[in-house]
Amino acid sequence: MMDRLNWGVIGTGGIAADFTEALGESNRCRVVNVVGSSPAKGLAFAQRWELPSWSETLAQLLADPAVDAVYVATPHPLHEAPALACIDARKPVLCEKPLTMNEASSRKLVEAARANQVFLMEAYMYRCHPLMARLLSTLREGVIGAVRAVRADFGFRAPRNPRSRLFDLALGGGGVLDVGGYPVSFARLIAGLAEGKPFAEPTQIQSAGVLGPTGADEIASVLLRFASGLTANLTCGVFHAVGTTAVLFGEEGKIVLSNPWIPEGNRRSRQTGFVIHRDGREPQAVSVKTDRSSYCIEAEVVADSLPGLEPRWPAMTWEDTLGNMRVLDTWLVGIRGGAGMATVIPSDADTFRQ
Repeated sequence: MMDRLNWGVIGTGGIAADFTEALGESNRCRVVNVVGSSPAKGLAFAQRWELPSWSETLAQLLADPAVDAVYVATPHPLHEAPALACIDARKPVLCEKPLTMNEASSRKLVEAARANQVFLMEAYMYRCHPLMARLLSTLREGVIGAVRAVRADFGFRAPRNPRSRLFDLALGGGGVLDVGGYPVSFARLIAGLAEGKPFAEPTQIQSAGVLGPTGADEIASVLLRFASGLTANLTCGVFHAVGTTAVLFGEEGKIVLSNPWIPEGNRRSRQTGFVIHRDGREPQAVSVKTDRSSYCIEAEVVADSLPGLEPRWPAMTWEDTLGNMRVLDTWLVGIRGGAGMATVIPSDADTFRQ
């Protein structure tokens, strides 16, 4: 465990800003350096958040002895190279999800982290939140009996902008890579509980989706089947507001989570929870409150994990990340490569209008 962890941040966008702001709540973690896609962006970010340092290049940030760990907050295609550079510099890495664009690339990072004995974690912050520990303990108590099915969604409606990272394939556009990993990782976590494991891999995958004018999946669904018999019906989207709800269906009732991914839909929120529905009983609301926001909790999980190489469950371990990426790969191949079902929207100018 690290009593004090100083962070360098790669990236200056909204997520980097949220992370930096959140660490202002921590007595153990703080951001001390940043590097952007240009020196001007790095300087502006450092001035905005009153950081003690900023760097013109990644090499300069990694050479800073004050930086104990690095948070990679760049767009999806720009995760692998800087994360590898951090690992080579022996700096622990927290990398935004998805870890990279595919399982093969993610495996490269994992193998480098193993070879260099460097901490690496994929930043699914919901897995670090006390909500997950409370949910898992509740399920272990058997309050809804054996879980038979999971339904989980994560999708929102963004303007169709072909140059946006949400719709441009070169920037990792599409719902599956942007938010599909949340419900997939959740289903694999719950399936693991059913099988007495930290997580489980599906034995069958069926996918379908709608490809927009840029070729990005604007809404996509996948049906997973696991060895225990549990099934998971998952949907994600970037042009369709499918919502953020997850439901666990058990033999004796169900548990409903209105937004397990981001508490109350606000990264600064300190309150979340779920509702237990059981036959013949009034619904039971379970509240989970924290004194810190989600990014702060996640950063402190990293501090708690060091000098180890992987975080403690239920945060994302290396094999968990690789298994999740394999499912996302298969899901995308299914809807883009024709193995599943896909509807394709023509790319005429009118389709980019709201």
